[in-house]
This record gives sequence, C-alpha cells and structure tokens, in this order.
Amino acid sequence: MPDELQPAEDLVVKAKADRAATRNIFGRIILFFKQVLAELRKVTRPTYKELVSFTGVVLAFVVVVMAILSGMDFVFYNLVTFTFTPTN
Repeated sequence: MPDELQPAEDLVVKAKADRAATRNIFGRIILFFKQVLAELRKVTRPTYKELVSFTGVVLAFVVVVMAILSGMDFVFYNLVTFTFTPTN
C-alpha cells in the first residue's frame, strides 16, 4: 500500500489507547469526533488559483453534459412525436 494511504503510526497508537480507555457509547462518540478533527487538521486547502481553475473545469463539464443531454432530449422528442402523431 502506498505511504500516503497508510494511517500515521502515532494516530493508530493513540486511537488504540483511547479505545481501551473509553468503552461506553459516549466515550466512543467523543473519540470519533476527536479523530475527525485530527484528520481535518491534515487537510490541505487549495490556493485561490487552484480553486478558480477547478471551478472552471467543473462548470465546463456541466455545460458539455447539459448540451449532450439537451441534444438527446430534442432527438428523442422529435422521434416520439414523429412516431406517435397520426397523419390524416
């Protein structure tokens, strides 16, 4: 397993010690939130430039998918209308 996917050794040791110390439901809930906060401290946030870039990529992808679905909707609408419209 790559190094970045393995949990930090100190975190695992601390978690086992905390788990042994707190066995009741409230202790486990508190332990969970402590571990969540510890993991959130490790998160790296994107720079403004990265944020703008990622937002642009997402918006472009949404526009492309919207155009494809709109085209398919138009084709299917015309196909269904042509098929089920009676001619006199």
